[in-house]
Amino acid sequence: MRTRSRFTPFQAGLIALIVIVIGTYLGASKDIPFTRPFQLKAVFENAPPIHKGQAVRVAGVDVGKVSAIEPVGGDSPAVVVTMKLEDEALPIHKDAQIKVRPRLFFEGNLFFDIRPGTPQAGTVDDGGTIPVSQTSAPVQLDQVLGTLTSNTREDLQKLL
Repeated sequence: MRTRSRFTPFQAGLIALIVIVIGTYLGASKDIPFTRPFQLKAVFENAPPIHKGQAVRVAGVDVGKVSAIEPVGGDSPAVVVTMKLEDEALPIHKDAQIKVRPRLFFEGNLFFDIRPGTPQAGTVDDGGTIPVSQTSAPVQLDQVLGTLTSNTREDLQKLL
């Protein structure tokens, strides 16, 4: 007596294809579905080149990554950096300070160093923004040389 299988070969293939597509999507997105990490925005004036995926640290421990960079708009060189933070980074307080720091001196790779602030200031809500007055970025060599007049640059070239 022959038993009938639950699925036809077409149905089994369709289920396998769906599982493969979902697995590939989850592997490529590197996000856990149905969870939303804490997002923090920070405004930086004259920031060096910032890229998606750069590390965010609290007390030297990686707690997140940069997820988006948007210009403020107009003639301003300022940018708004969006960071996705893990639960270990929380709480972030309203008086938090964020500094862009180089990983190695001449490497050019940067990370964001967050000082979470004091509990008396209250906490920043998910999606909240740290203002430009509480952020800082290192001065790049081209920014220093760009402030010199042409005569001073020529004198510096002769000196070197």
